[in-house]
Amino acid sequence: MNNELISPLSGLRRLIETDQVGEFENGFLNDKAPVWSPHNKIINVTPGPAFGSELVTQFSSTQTRGMRGPTVAKFFTTVREEYGKMVGLQEGGKSIFFTGSGTSATEAAAGSCYTPDEVDSDKIVAVTLEIGWFSMAMGNCVENLGRGVTRLQCDLGDDLPYARLKEVLEKDTDHNIKMVMAPQNETAAGVTTDPNKLRALLDELNHPALLVIDGISSIGCMPANMTEMGIDMLIGCSQKGVMGTPGIGMITLSPKAVEKIQASDKQMKDAGLKQGQHYLDLAKIINAMDANGLHIETPGNYSQFAVALDAIAIEGIDRVCERHKECSEIYRAAVLGAGLELVAKEEHNRSNAVTAIKAPEGFGIKKITEVLNIMFTKHAVEAAAIPGYPDMGWRLCATGGIQPQHAMTASIAFLLSCEEAGVPLDATKGIAAATAKYGEVVKYHRPLPGIDVYGR
Repeated sequence: MNNELISPLSGLRRLIETDQVGEFENGFLNDKAPVWSPHNKIINVTPGPAFGSELVTQFSSTQTRGMRGPTVAKFFTTVREEYGKMVGLQEGGKSIFFTGSGTSATEAAAGSCYTPDEVDSDKIVAVTLEIGWFSMAMGNCVENLGRGVTRLQCDLGDDLPYARLKEVLEKDTDHNIKMVMAPQNETAAGVTTDPNKLRALLDELNHPALLVIDGISSIGCMPANMTEMGIDMLIGCSQKGVMGTPGIGMITLSPKAVEKIQASDKQMKDAGLKQGQHYLDLAKIINAMDANGLHIETPGNYSQFAVALDAIAIEGIDRVCERHKECSEIYRAAVLGAGLELVAKEEHNRSNAVTAIKAPEGFGIKKITEVLNIMFTKHAVEAAAIPGYPDMGWRLCATGGIQPQHAMTASIAFLLSCEEAGVPLDATKGIAAATAKYGEVVKYHRPLPGIDVYGR
């Protein structure tokens, strides 16, 4: 049997004949002896698109039938309501979906509650608490929309600057600040924060600002409950902890947020002014979904998203969060046991969704990339670097459908890849520590049955 391709329609044939399958793009494999892999099975421990459940994978190509009919509108509304229940949406609140991503949802939140007094004004209307690349995106969104923002930035690995926020809010005696925006989980740094502390601070000062939380990498990975945490806007996306594929950005709004959005929209219209946004105008989307349950434009794949919610419901959201914690404990045991350091500076805010690891001093972007390349090409594990900080290190993530078995494999792959790349650590001790932790947390499984196109 030779390696001649048989099918004239083969996509592989076209790739090979046009020289698109050849040497590794950065020359990493040029001095190696790689073999072809027939299966393409990669263990994905990047932040997202995350591991899905098998049910989600099987339904990922199933589109919602129709997008304008009355039965579809009912289905859309039901999916949004069920998602709202999962995140503890307050009674009277609204669950809003975009065809987009967490970034589009963030920009929609950043542009909300615009009022006539902001026109030609330098008023500070938002405060963003930025502890990494992704929380910095919140400040970027507000700033790029031309709105006044105070950006409270910290070093990577720090917790939120609560004391500095208090100083800013105390000086805002006219209550011009409309939003306090912060991440529940900083995806770059592997740091988890406590929205309850932000709510307590706003309540203590009797400040009316909306509490806007980036839950993009926390929803479906750790407890994220709007009612319990006093959140007014919770931003999410479909492709991380929810276990879906990319395509939907979500915002859940408290009754207070809905009221402020609609009031500001009325003020702008009464003044004859434009909001400045079209597709990302929250008031317009609320009105459309209230009127007929449909989207302003083409919707994302609600069928696939609904299956993702079903998978979470079957497992139970408490167990889902526990599973993410177990996987992250395996990562942390491996990393610390091998003698490496975490980016998160305090033990209490180490994330159960993202484990960010510092590279040793003097091992920069070239060595960080080499480790990732070895992981991918030798161990079939895909991990990630730390965005915005190319010389900082790596991220091993527990988002979506990842199991302790995957975390154990990824931990071994990471440590052995570091060792092969010449990173100073003790891989043997790290693997032993991860193995011990795996033995503590692994549980008996009851796998879901496979489902084919006939529903069997």
